[in-house]
Amino acid sequence: MFWQNVNFEDRLENTLLLWFFYFAVMVVWTIFYGDLVHVQMIAHQPWIYSHHELLKWLSDNVMYGLYVFFLGMLIWGYKSQQAQLRIIGWGYLLAQAIGSIFIVRTLKIMLGHARPDHLSQGGNVVFEAWKGPSLSSAYNSFPSGHTCDYLTSCFFLAMCLPKAWMRILVILLAVFNGALRVILAKHFPVDVLGGVMIGGLTSIVVWRLWILPRLTET
Repeated sequence: MFWQNVNFEDRLENTLLLWFFYFAVMVVWTIFYGDLVHVQMIAHQPWIYSHHELLKWLSDNVMYGLYVFFLGMLIWGYKSQQAQLRIIGWGYLLAQAIGSIFIVRTLKIMLGHARPDHLSQGGNVVFEAWKGPSLSSAYNSFPSGHTCDYLTSCFFLAMCLPKAWMRILVILLAVFNGALRVILAKHFPVDVLGGVMIGGLTSIVVWRLWILPRLTET
């Protein structure tokens, strides 16, 4: 099994490096192509525009397979009396609750960052983009909840995979989803960057402080 005879400290360092790569990509994207004009220009490319619904479906629904995987891990951990599976399963739920639900939702409401598809290219975009406290979905762009959710799921999945190339592919799935959020004009690159930061840091903290100490006791 993936947890037997595994040095999770080494695996965590490897996964952390992959997360940092994702983070660096989004920093560069945010600095050089993070404005409204570039985001809307990408979204209106002919191929992207004609496949909008397919890309949106991928962005919205692939995450459910990851939910099922970790929920199944948790249930199987209880059924087979395997403490390691239960620990990782509960750790995943804890990371999602802290990062994707509490931190992300609080920042979305408090900051009120407009989504790119809600803004026109005219007017004072800088002023319009940050509204302040808002419950409107149109102004809940920062940070990207999809990105944080996917990154957390892919981070945990990477920690469950034995081969480095498998972990690379999983993190690339998270990168692909983050790119989709910009391509679909649902988020600015800075929103995705925020989701990457929150999802990664939350996952690291949960693994360091909650999962690894319990795994060493089993």
